[in-house]
Amino acid sequence: MIQRIQTLFLVLAAVVLSMAFFFPLITYIDGQVWLEVFLKGIKDNSAPVFGLSNKLLLPLQIINGITILLAIASVFLYKNRKSQMKMVRMGIVLTLVNIALVFFYFANVLARITSMAPDFNHTAIYLILVGLVMFVMANRFIMKDEKLVKAADRLR
Repeated sequence: MIQRIQTLFLVLAAVVLSMAFFFPLITYIDGQVWLEVFLKGIKDNSAPVFGLSNKLLLPLQIINGITILLAIASVFLYKNRKSQMKMVRMGIVLTLVNIALVFFYFANVLARITSMAPDFNHTAIYLILVGLVMFVMANRFIMKDEKLVKAADRLR
């Protein structure tokens, strides 16, 4: 049944994670030097340009894209709950990897390049975290459905 609650959570996860491409992820601001990092690229408005390539963000873009595709594909696996659970769990893991890359790798690399402290208080970080919560909630309701079906099979 495609009208289950986990379908709503998975669609919301896909929408929220795709919206994260259009909002800033990290900023580095120090007077007239500022650098904004989006998932779709880097906006460098500093006087001496740092010369950062958008290819630096390619792993984040690929992981976020795969996570969006997993969310959309798992919506249509409603007849096979075990495969749906596997795909949702993979989405959870990839979202956690995405968050870890942002906080522990890219923030440190860019902080070394710019010699400024990163500011994480931006919309894209929160959108990725909301996507993670949506995946967890979808997994929870899929497991609940699986338990319900197993209980009904025992009664037969």
